Amino acid sequence: MADTYGTYHLTNNPDIYEPARNNTFEFQVTNVDSLLKAGVDEATARETDYIKNGQEALRVAVESSSVPHFQLGVIEVKRGNNTAKFAGLPTFQSGSLTLKDYISVDSGYSNPKDVMMAWQALAYNVRTEKVSRASVYKRTCFLVEYSPDYVIVRKWKLEGCWCSEISEDAFTTESEGQRKFTATIVFDRAYPVSESTVA
Repeated sequence: MADTYGTYHLTNNPDIYEPARNNTFEFQVTNVDSLLKAGVDEATARETDYIKNGQEALRVAVESSSVPHFQLGVIEVKRGNNTAKFAGLPTFQSGSLTLKDYISVDSGYSNPKDVMMAWQALAYNVRTEKVSRASVYKRTCFLVEYSPDYVIVRKWKLEGCWCSEISEDAFTTESEGQRKFTATIVFDRAYPVSESTVA
């Protein structure tokens, strides 16, 4: 008789079958500290017009994150009565973040929406109508998955990230919930990395 694997098999092997959790993760964006807030003229900017601790503000505010994967194109070669299929070019779809917004009363921190808007403004400045070069707005991001006791299970490195869109619900007097907003993140490639290979 073949072995059966019911719940007792799972509970008898806790080192193998610890469930992965949806809520133990972080999305980290590098180099978003000290950015000029969106809509501010650099020539007249004051100290309070610059982002402070942007990386920390985003790390804490992210409520949900899509997981980066790629899709391979298919090259079909026909010969005789059959078709053979080969791997084509990879395509990385845009990702999305849902973030909770906070009103930062401590001058040592910026609120998450200001950080995302400042990052997006690096790519296109509405005041000057200029699109920047990629070296100005592209960043490296990390999506980190943890075990329930916060040991790193898996880590993705997303290269060439930038914020292409920010969207949020309308204000309403009929709701008392916390405001949230969504950011679309475009990236060139993403891949799993170990701690020893993270640069």
